[in-house]
Amino acid sequence: MNTYQRLTLSICVAIGLAFQAGAQVSNSLYFMKGVPQSNRVNPAYQPDCKFYIGIPALAPLRNEESSNPFAWNDIFYPHPSQDSLISFLHPLGDKDAFLNKLESNNYLTSLSGTSLISFGFRTKVGYFALDVTTRFEGGINVPGDLFELLILGAEEGKSYQMDGLATELWGFDEVAIGWSGALMDNLKVGARGKLLFGVGNLSTLSSGLELHTSSESWLLQSDMHLAASLPFADVAYDDQGRISEISLKDDVEHVDPWRLPKYAFNPRNLGLGIDLGVEYQPLDELKLSASFLDLGYIKWSDEVHEVNYSTDYEFSGFELDPLEISDDFTFGDYLDSAFTQVADSLEQFLEFTPGGVYSRRLNSKLFVGASYSITPSINFGLLSRTDFLNHKLAQQFTASANFSPGHWLNLSLTYSYIDSYFKNVGAGFSVKAGPVNLYLISDNALNIIFWPQETRAVNVWFGLNLVFGCKGIDRPLVY
Repeated sequence: MNTYQRLTLSICVAIGLAFQAGAQVSNSLYFMKGVPQSNRVNPAYQPDCKFYIGIPALAPLRNEESSNPFAWNDIFYPHPSQDSLISFLHPLGDKDAFLNKLESNNYLTSLSGTSLISFGFRTKVGYFALDVTTRFEGGINVPGDLFELLILGAEEGKSYQMDGLATELWGFDEVAIGWSGALMDNLKVGARGKLLFGVGNLSTLSSGLELHTSSESWLLQSDMHLAASLPFADVAYDDQGRISEISLKDDVEHVDPWRLPKYAFNPRNLGLGIDLGVEYQPLDELKLSASFLDLGYIKWSDEVHEVNYSTDYEFSGFELDPLEISDDFTFGDYLDSAFTQVADSLEQFLEFTPGGVYSRRLNSKLFVGASYSITPSINFGLLSRTDFLNHKLAQQFTASANFSPGHWLNLSLTYSYIDSYFKNVGAGFSVKAGPVNLYLISDNALNIIFWPQETRAVNVWFGLNLVFGCKGIDRPLVY
């Protein structure tokens, strides 16, 4: 196992320590009534019930997988004459169609999460909420030129720009306290302050990579800098300063429940964050709103290790001496030896060092929405969402229709533009049976039913709460 694989495996363990958790918010949740955790999308939102408490690990449980720009049918599709599937790399596959789908920067993300504690209550000065959430966010960015180089091979006299090749893996816990209050009869504001504890991280701090090809030589130029915080692992270096071994600490490997909290709430990887929200109702039927989420950062300082790869390497080809070829040393052996020498030369530019403190900002999100109620039980909403990722902006738009036939049931149907793809049809429901509140929401659940082969993203929110005082603010805490 090489060093990069060891680093990646260790970060996967961090994900395990973080209960495979993360924080991705659903657009369909923004206008939906009857879900106390809607205050995660807009801190100005106040739940209808005086008091709610979430069932640990189920309030909510959420996950999202997304890719841009690929869907299943861009990679696999039916054989033209047989009852089987082929990939774009098959001799009958269409490599050009695959490459034409590429953008300059292509990414794959995985986000999942759960809340260990979630409750809120109404007071005379506003609505307060407390949440303890375990989060995981992971992503990889691959430049389009790298795909082209790997699939078609090097073209004579071309420069391949591969800046932006990067990976980001996070595992951290979040303790958040939120408040929402009315400044005027038609204006509410809200904020959530967050204390963040990093479990583990692998980040690309800088990414410069370029390949120039010609008939005389190839020139590889790179300036890559990665950093990792691995407080749950023991990292050993050899005499040349390279990482020789990464192993889990005993209390992690043997899952000591009394010692794991020191990794989950690690004060040496500390961060701060804030969510802000506002709701303004100029007319009884019209509500305008906005929220800015995950404004913050984590400073990673515990067990930090760095990898640098900076080189200007010129490859002028192999010089073949026919006299070296024999029965004992074949041409294949010669090529293996030559490629090994090139790999060894490139590896010499890798530098591993115990690292210093570094900071990474959270992936912030901006929501701007408007909803219009045609009756007390039916409203329509429009939502704009902008994600501020490390290497790009991602824009989404959602239209929703929401129906509340009674206090016990809320339904939502949404249509979204996500990741340059228009056919995202989502749905959600929230049911209150006595003191039990159950909800299930997705921005693209119906995609899997109607056109699964085109699906680029899937997200799901599931929640289970106990709610009290939902029939009226002035009544006792009864359901």
